[in-house]
Amino acid sequence: MNKRYVYLLSALMLSGLTMAQKKELKDAEKAVKKGNVTEATAALKAVEAVLGNASNAEKAQYYALQGTLAYSQIQKDVDVDNNVDAIIASYKKLNEFETNKGSKIVKQADEEISSVATKVVGQAIEDNGSANYKGATRRFTQAYQLSPKDTVYLYYAASTAINSKDYATAVENYKQLVDLGYNGSESYYTAIEKASGQVQSFGKDSKMRDLMVKQGTHTDPKFVKEDSKRPEILKNLVLIYSQEGKTEEAEKAIVAAREANPDDINLLLTHMDLYLKSNNMGKYEELAKQALAKNPNDDVLLYNLGVTSFDAGRFEDARKYYEQAIRINPKSENAYLNMAFLKLQPDQELTNKMNSLGMSAADNKKYEQYQKEKHAIYKDAMNDLEKVISINPGNEAAISTLKNIYRALEMTDKLKALEAKTNK
Repeated sequence: MNKRYVYLLSALMLSGLTMAQKKELKDAEKAVKKGNVTEATAALKAVEAVLGNASNAEKAQYYALQGTLAYSQIQKDVDVDNNVDAIIASYKKLNEFETNKGSKIVKQADEEISSVATKVVGQAIEDNGSANYKGATRRFTQAYQLSPKDTVYLYYAASTAINSKDYATAVENYKQLVDLGYNGSESYYTAIEKASGQVQSFGKDSKMRDLMVKQGTHTDPKFVKEDSKRPEILKNLVLIYSQEGKTEEAEKAIVAAREANPDDINLLLTHMDLYLKSNNMGKYEELAKQALAKNPNDDVLLYNLGVTSFDAGRFEDARKYYEQAIRINPKSENAYLNMAFLKLQPDQELTNKMNSLGMSAADNKKYEQYQKEKHAIYKDAMNDLEKVISINPGNEAAISTLKNIYRALEMTDKLKALEAKTNK
């Protein structure tokens, strides 16, 4: 065949395809505008069949129509989650094929995305408030995908994932935040609205806030500066890795966190806790010395060292730290309370021994000995619990435990006095 006719035939075929694509796109556009989902879906499928040979402009139009169809369904509250996923995917493809970010279809897409993002964030907040953390995670993730500049939504998605114990998603989101260099520190202006009594944020607009205060509708103006969330992100990564037995990853995360925040005592304690759990006592002691060298008279630090030691089964170390915390701060409620629980630690073992005894004379003698030991433990812990209540009369844990001790020791007068004081 003459080459000229071959070229002509090819050109005619391409021309025919282009005409078909344009017709299918027009049909799809009409169906989407009418809001007929079945018709619009069928029309878009017809376009998809010839999309391979379409121009970038035609592909952009196709994905714009897909997004608009999903948007119309979201506005009607129809299958919202799946339609949000659809609009995210469609407009991602639209931006690949439409390079002119000021074009009509991109502007329309941006408006629809903004509207959907507001709706999704509202639902995410509602989910979180009702403890539907799984739903909140999905919707905060969608909000971030709709508006990647609002990295805070990815942070919220990680936080709610932890609440639902979806640690894989939390790690994925936290790692992404670290890679993005997310800091999360914010500063903004607030004032209390007199009509509602609620704190209202004015963002960065100090002039508007000041105007509202001047007009008398608001009071108590403040400038709020929130700390960086990076240490918290890295700390949570450490805790998750540690919980999953991924010691190497946990070590890397905590080292990075402490390099960024060398004076953060909580990160130091987390690092120490990591060494405790991995039984690396040499490193633990090294960090404990560092911590105490920096803050020798910090009763909170000493209390926290007591807690980590107790959790690791190092009870004598825990006792030493609680005693030091109490010596520095005689009103350290938590140190007294934990000291009492530490002293009560042998109680269960003694109870088990007593329950295992028989009725022989020898066993009866042992029973009496164990009971004396129990009572001695109770009296020792009783002093600490009474101290807790003198510091904080509303400490429920101390009140409940002390009542049980008074009953066991048959201290009826003290029990009645405590019950009268606590109205229980």
